[in-house]
Amino acid sequence: MSPRRAAAAIAFLYLFLGYIWISFSDRFLLTIAAESTYLTELQTYKGWAYVTITAALLYVLAFRALQRERNLSERDGLTLLLNRHMFERELASEIQYAYDNQQNLSVIMLNIDGFKQINSHVSLEAGDKFLVAVAGVLRESCHQQALIARFGNDEFAVALPDSTWPDAVLPVLQKIQRRIEHIRIPEAPQLSFTASAGLALYPRDGSDASQLIDAGNLALDQAQQTSRGSYKLYNAELSAIMSNKARLLFDLKAAIEKRQLSVVYQPQFCVQENRMTGLEVLVRWNHPERGVISPAEFIPLAEQNSLICGITDFVMRQAIDELTEHGLLYRDVQRVSFNVSAADFNGNESCDRFLANLSQLPGDWSVIELELTESAALLNLEGVRQVLEKLTAKGVQVSLDDFGTGYSSLNTLRLLPIQEVKIDQSFVKDIVQNKQDAKLVKTILAMAQALHLRVVAEGVETHAQANYLMTAGCQEFQGFLYARPMSINHLITFIKNLKQRQRAQS
Repeated sequence: MSPRRAAAAIAFLYLFLGYIWISFSDRFLLTIAAESTYLTELQTYKGWAYVTITAALLYVLAFRALQRERNLSERDGLTLLLNRHMFERELASEIQYAYDNQQNLSVIMLNIDGFKQINSHVSLEAGDKFLVAVAGVLRESCHQQALIARFGNDEFAVALPDSTWPDAVLPVLQKIQRRIEHIRIPEAPQLSFTASAGLALYPRDGSDASQLIDAGNLALDQAQQTSRGSYKLYNAELSAIMSNKARLLFDLKAAIEKRQLSVVYQPQFCVQENRMTGLEVLVRWNHPERGVISPAEFIPLAEQNSLICGITDFVMRQAIDELTEHGLLYRDVQRVSFNVSAADFNGNESCDRFLANLSQLPGDWSVIELELTESAALLNLEGVRQVLEKLTAKGVQVSLDDFGTGYSSLNTLRLLPIQEVKIDQSFVKDIVQNKQDAKLVKTILAMAQALHLRVVAEGVETHAQANYLMTAGCQEFQGFLYARPMSINHLITFIKNLKQRQRAQS
C-alpha cells in the first residue's frame, strides 16, 4: 500500500471513531439534560469540527512519516539514490516494459578506483562527501528516466531505458567518468579518482534484472583488472575468464596459507668496479597443476583482493631467513631490495608490520631497501611518507621504482625520503635507437646526480644498452645481461664464482 493510501486509511479510521464517539456523547447528554439542547448541539458541532481538523492533521503527519519510512527502505541513506533492492525491482519493471515495446536497455555498474584511500587516510566524513558528490554527478549526467542506485560503499549502478550501445550509452558513460575525475576533496585536494565501469545490454546479455547486474559486475571486474578508469562491455568469454580468475584466487589464498610461494634473487652490479652491489628479492609461485605462474598474473590479483600484504610479509621474512642462514647477509650482500605495494601502507598497523618483519635482522637495518613505484606512492602519499620516515630513521633505505613512468616524479622525490631511483626498463629497452628515451634517461641521471641519489638501470639485456648507459653516467645495472633471478642455492654458487673471477682479475 502506498504512503498516501495508508495515511488516508488512518485518518478515515480516526474520523469514523470520532463521529461515533460524538454521536454517543450527544445521546448521553440529551438523556441527562433535555433542557440544554442548544448547548448540546453547539458542543456537537465543535466536536465534529475538532475531529475533522485533527483527522486532516493526522493524515498529513502519517503521510510524511510513512513516506520517510518508505524512502529509508527504498533509498540509500547517504546519497538518497535507490538502494539495491529497489533498483532491482524498478529494473525488473523497466525490462518488462522494454520487452513489451521491443526496446533496448543498458545497465552500467560503476566502482570508484582507490576510494578506500579516502576513508583510510583522510576521514570517513570526507569519504561520505565524495560519495554524495558522485551521486550528484550521476544525477546530472543521466536523463530523468534513468534508474540510479548505490549498492554499498563505492558501488553504483545506472540503468538507461530505451538506450542503444554505443550511440546512447557511451556519451553518458564518458561524461560520468570525466566528471568524477574532476571531483576534489577539500581535506586532500591533491587526490583525484577515476571510475571503472562494466556494461550489460538487454536483451543480449540477460533477460532479467539479476542476470544483467551479474553480467555488468563481471565486466566491471575485468575493467578494473585492465586499467583504472576504463570500461568493459560484457561478453560470453568473460564468464570463463572470471571463473578462471576465481579459481586462481582460491589457489593463491591456499598457497599463501600453506607457504607454497618461494623467493628468488636478482643481483645488481656496479660494472666499473666489477662487484655486486645488491639483490632484488622477487616472489615466485609454482602451481601444483599449472606450473610456474607469472607474477604479472597473480600479483595484481593479490592487490585487488587484499592478499598482497601477506605476500610482502612472507617474502621479507623468507629472504632474511635464507640470507642469514647461509651467512650471505652483510658479508656478501650489502643491500637487499623488497618490492612493496600501496596496500602495504594502509592502516595504522602498517609500520608495525614492517618493524616485525625486520626485527629478525641480526645487524644494521641499512642493508634493507624498500622499492615503491610512483603510482603506488601517489595513491596514499601522506600515509607512505609517515611510514617511510619512521623506517628510514632506523636505517632502512627507500628506492623509487619505475622512475619516470608516473605523472608527478619530482613532487614524489621532494616529499618522500628517497635514496635511490630505478630507471624503468621501458626507457632502457630502446635507449640506443630512440633519441627521446635517451634524452629522458640523461635527464634522470643528471637530476639524480644533483640530488645525490643512486641510480639503478633495470632491464639491461644487451652490451649496447650497458655501454650507452655507462657513457651517460649510470653506474649500477640490473638485468639478464648480468644475472637472471635465481634461488638461494644458485645464488650461493653465483657469489662463489664471482669471487673467483674477482681474485683472478686482481
